[in-house]
Amino acid sequence: MLAEVEAHLRRLARVLSPSEWAIRLLRLSISEAPAETPGLLLIQIDGLSRTQLQRAMADGHLPFLRRLLQREGYLLHALYSGLPASTPAVQAELFYGVKTAVPAFCFRDHEQGRVFRMYDQHAAAAIEERLQRDHGPGLLQGGSAWTNIFSGGAAESHFCAATFGWGLWLRRLMNPLVLAMLFLTHVHIALRIMALMAVELGLAVVGFVRGTLLGKGLVEELLFILTRVAICILLRELVVIGGRIDLARGLPIIHLNFIGYDEQAHRRGPSSRFAHWSLRGIDHAI
Repeated sequence: MLAEVEAHLRRLARVLSPSEWAIRLLRLSISEAPAETPGLLLIQIDGLSRTQLQRAMADGHLPFLRRLLQREGYLLHALYSGLPASTPAVQAELFYGVKTAVPAFCFRDHEQGRVFRMYDQHAAAAIEERLQRDHGPGLLQGGSAWTNIFSGGAAESHFCAATFGWGLWLRRLMNPLVLAMLFLTHVHIALRIMALMAVELGLAVVGFVRGTLLGKGLVEELLFILTRVAICILLRELVVIGGRIDLARGLPIIHLNFIGYDEQAHRRGPSSRFAHWSLRGIDHAI
């Protein structure tokens, strides 16, 4: 009897789940593998070193991650890609097993005789093509990748420099009816995002004033107000929504990259309160 009640509750939860509605509205494929087939969810906090991770946990900025280590039996291991604090180098090793795949985030590529900046689609795609040619299809084959430099061979990549765009999702979101229905099924999430963006906007304005008083560039600080809100809140929450949908679909492997800390760290330094503040939201997202 109890098992039947639990089964009914699980079915009801699926019917009411925003992720399940999104799968139907966007006509997304679902894994045909048995439910007990294991999968893998990889979460990256971009630009966060082990030293800063441990400091943030000690200072209370990452309470959930600290609880995983203290109570859930998780372990902390080091990974060094041969090039410190470089997203493309880290992801090249993680996805393709290649150390120091790039010499720097910005460098002159001798094969093409031009300067590569790894946030440019052409540069990221050229490096990933070489990695796949020499080392295989990549760790994320058959899965999804979110806000990376490389796609890792994922069947579906979103906001990745090497592939760009939001793929099939974005095209189907252009349907006004689908967009309206998604908003209705995610209205509580949309309201939460708008509230978070309003709070972050206020903090960004305060940061702008402090930055200009410290002699930072006025135009750069002004533009950073927009990028801070867009990256630290809007993009982060889109990644959370997308990751939850991909989990509900049963994709075999999913990689989510939260880039808010890295964005803040580039502006004020990796150990700054300015950068560590963003870790609270990332910890909650995880």
